[in-house]
Amino acid sequence: MNILLLGGSNAGLRDGWAAQFAQIATEHSITNQFLGAVGSLFGLLRLLKRQQDKAAQPDLIVFEYALNDIILAEGGCLGMDLLRDTLEEITQHCAERKIGLLFLMLAPRNSKGQSLASSARVTREYAKTARARGMFPSLTLSQILGGPPTVSCYQDPYHLTPEVSGLVAQSLRVTLRKHEIPAPMPAPERRPIFCYVQATKARAAGSARLRQRESKVFKGLFLEMARPSVSYWPGRGLLVALMLRSSETAGVFKVSAGSAAYRKTAASIMQETVSKLLLLHHMSHPIYVNDDLEISMPDDEASLMALPEDKTSQQAAPAAQFAEQLMEINGVLLWRGRSLWERCHDAISLAARRVFLHARERLQGRGSTAMSRESARDLFR
Repeated sequence: MNILLLGGSNAGLRDGWAAQFAQIATEHSITNQFLGAVGSLFGLLRLLKRQQDKAAQPDLIVFEYALNDIILAEGGCLGMDLLRDTLEEITQHCAERKIGLLFLMLAPRNSKGQSLASSARVTREYAKTARARGMFPSLTLSQILGGPPTVSCYQDPYHLTPEVSGLVAQSLRVTLRKHEIPAPMPAPERRPIFCYVQATKARAAGSARLRQRESKVFKGLFLEMARPSVSYWPGRGLLVALMLRSSETAGVFKVSAGSAAYRKTAASIMQETVSKLLLLHHMSHPIYVNDDLEISMPDDEASLMALPEDKTSQQAAPAAQFAEQLMEINGVLLWRGRSLWERCHDAISLAARRVFLHARERLQGRGSTAMSRESARDLFR
């Protein structure tokens, strides 16, 4: 089976769960496309970009971004409406392509005797999505360990010890051996909720050029912008994130649409660990764009710094002098949220499909579940 692993930094550690899973699950062909310090929104971006690049489809996706989603939600960078629509779009993507999907849900360290306030909310959204789509139940860290994780399970606030990572890898392998992981049930055909606009679609003026960038975790064309330069981006929706590459020259730039304008910083404290960092920068202020998004590197420092700041989680002060700063961007992610009517329509349709599946399984036996699911995919279309 061809398996695609999408996860955070726990999936990228040399002795993390993904590396250990690849070592023991030799019967599978495994591709690991992790990226640390990002959440489910980046997992969606990865799928959208794979679709745009016409990459080969996997048989199964193991999706491990719950831990990072909890951290982002706790920091105010991720609202539950956005998370809900992100998970909906991911499951719909897999449903339409008949790709199996399994949520692997890790959790950050609880060192104060109480869970993070956002942990229950994020966990609930994942569970609701899996249940509504008839997915295999999420594989949680508590289930793997037989109880809530303790402080000794972690080497720091966010990363599991090699021993616990090994238990995660073993549990995942056993789960795949014992169970068939189905594709999610598809919701009715509808408009896309998200759109990833790559830098190749932008129109630039001034000191800007496209450059190919490649690393172990991400590759593509980035628009490199020096001062002064400006880029104009097509697309409509709420701007929720920008995919940036940050190096020692990463600096302050301007994001504007309509009457809204903010300054934002491409530098991150994560560059202390990875000097040339690829990161999805969330927006903390709403900017609705209507084919009028401008991302620029102004050369007037006073005017730029006078703009209100849109902060990114773990941002850092630029190391380079103002005139020498650069901004490298691969694309922007736009969100057009679902209305209450659309949510209700999807919920009713999915509930009807679950009833149909249950009836088929009772009549034909659980051994015919896979056939029943295939039959149900075409129902209510």
